[in-house]
Amino acid sequence: MSKDRILIIKDGLSQSSVIGNIFANSKDKYITSILNEIQKTAGDQKKDLSQCTVNSIVSSIKQAHALGLEVDARQHCHLVRYFNKDKQQLEANLQVGYRGFIYAIKRAYPDANIDCRLVYEGDKFTLKKEGDITTYSLDVENPFAKKDKIIGGFCYISYSLGEKKLSFCEVMNIDEINKIKGCAKQAFIWNAWFEEKAKVALIRRACKIHFSSIQ
Repeated sequence: MSKDRILIIKDGLSQSSVIGNIFANSKDKYITSILNEIQKTAGDQKKDLSQCTVNSIVSSIKQAHALGLEVDARQHCHLVRYFNKDKQQLEANLQVGYRGFIYAIKRAYPDANIDCRLVYEGDKFTLKKEGDITTYSLDVENPFAKKDKIIGGFCYISYSLGEKKLSFCEVMNIDEINKIKGCAKQAFIWNAWFEEKAKVALIRRACKIHFSSIQ
């Protein structure tokens, strides 16, 4: 069934004027990349993207292009399946990963250094700010121990603005992260990829505060 659906999606993408206009000569290469991502989910009852409508996949690709991102193995963004209750059908939805935000920041500030991590119980995290420069330290008592309890996270970014060096660090505790999760329209995505979505929340906050053009 998945194989038949993938062929249908391939034909739909090939015939799409939207895909043709966006990618022109690289259309076939990009369609192959999309199909590879879809095939990775084939057979998974909860994630199988081959069951999504072609139109929703095209719409997600268009949205990614508008953000300057592509759905491919770099995982800047990815497709997630969900059930559209209004239309009573499975559709694909675009999700921008934390790697996508990192890519966008480095595109705007090539020398940017970005560190976005979660902090677990037992870790020691400290911050120090002097003028426009912020530094941090993270001491992990046992890096090989099983990490179960997340207590928060941080997003540290340093970059140059002309001749000036700048750095900052945005932090969130677990209650703040869970509050964002609670407001999400698609809670199942958080349940499936909590760490990924938590990092997205952290880096999104950093961009909202410091880089208004990257959100």
